[in-house]
Amino acid sequence: MTEQKTQAQSGNLHAGHRSRMQARFLKNGMDGFSDVEVLEYLLGYALPRINTNELGHRLLDTFGSLDRVFAAPVEQLVTVPGVGQRTACLLRFVGTLWNRVEQSRLAGERYFRTTPAIGRFLVASIGDYREERAFLMCLDNTCRLLDFRELARGAVSTVNLPYRRVVEIALLNNASMVVLAHNHLGGNALPSLEDVRYTQGLNHALELIQVRLVDHIVVSGRTYVSMKASGMINSIQD
Repeated sequence: MTEQKTQAQSGNLHAGHRSRMQARFLKNGMDGFSDVEVLEYLLGYALPRINTNELGHRLLDTFGSLDRVFAAPVEQLVTVPGVGQRTACLLRFVGTLWNRVEQSRLAGERYFRTTPAIGRFLVASIGDYREERAFLMCLDNTCRLLDFRELARGAVSTVNLPYRRVVEIALLNNASMVVLAHNHLGGNALPSLEDVRYTQGLNHALELIQVRLVDHIVVSGRTYVSMKASGMINSIQD
């Protein structure tokens, strides 16, 4: 009887705390919410009878940031004590939803004149893939997007992605400029040495048909690395 009473009191305590958090959210949105409180509030919908504040701390301690929590795959999320399949699916769903909303917002954007604009588009478009894929953005001389298509599946350094295929697609779209992109798994967007070497060769092949390689961007989750901005490909000219 005492145990049942204690559980009831605990449930009432959590319910009261979450009601206060909801009132804060309705009044001020996410303003004033720490990253832990964001997770605490969300997880309360999946785990109404436990202290989700502690679980929020564990998730942030494990993955390092709110962004990485929502980008983590289910198989990694369930290794955190207190995170079951249902909770992991909720977190993963929110992370995927985030990208879907951003993708929808960017759907009408047709001009890509800066590296951040290209990076945001690519993160929203390919950041959630669970296998490595390569893509090409074809642009005209005003930086208007003419075509965005998948080139191949597999790492750029190991997949059979001949320069000729990229050249043919650029010519087919009458592109003045192209952006090569591919994704990495595991949260590390740093290009490999093979990625850099491939890009150097592709840049030379495109120069022969007077198409400019604007950049090669590597995406992992919600992060990206621009080879041009990082100085990895000095042969890419403005």
